[in-house]
Amino acid sequence: MTAEEKDRIECAIRHIQTAVDIDPWAREIAVEAMKKQIPKKPNYKEEDRFVKELFAVYTYCPVCKKEVDVDDMYCVCCGQAIDWTEGE
Repeated sequence: MTAEEKDRIECAIRHIQTAVDIDPWAREIAVEAMKKQIPKKPNYKEEDRFVKELFAVYTYCPVCKKEVDVDDMYCVCCGQAIDWTEGE
């Protein structure tokens, strides 16, 4: 996601949050859905799940904490966009 795309989503979120003619429940649902479109880095955790002394790194959604595969652009459980880029 480019910085411009992120800025546009954040601007849209601000507009929705300040709109007075939108049902509060619908506003909350829309804002949460839009926030999930901004990619977040996954959480990494080293675990020894199957065999003692054999460690592997597993990745988890930063929002719902469910395991995500490195192929997933979005968490299959909650829909959060995942940022797999290196750095930061």
